[in-house]
Amino acid sequence: MFGKRKNEPVEKSAEKPTPAYLREDYPYKAVGEGISDLDSLEDGVLYEIKCHQCEMSLRSQGQNIKKTYERLKENGCLGCGNKDLVLKRVDMSAASNK
Repeated sequence: MFGKRKNEPVEKSAEKPTPAYLREDYPYKAVGEGISDLDSLEDGVLYEIKCHQCEMSLRSQGQNIKKTYERLKENGCLGCGNKDLVLKRVDMSAASNK
């Protein structure tokens, strides 16, 4: 009949693939020391908030990351509640080479 599909078993892999940003060869890594002066954040620059306890990572540009970082420092990590988060600049120099 039209519109019906047979129920065929779908094979699922045992392991999920590793996201690109977690691979060793991913070119856009957070670099340098953690940023503590939020007034030094620049618009148009990519930043990353990372929790080293559960490996949660958020990225955003410039002043957009400021409100998110402040909220997470107050309420804790989305994944585990840890309040010891690190804010770093992301090295985008590999993007300018393409």
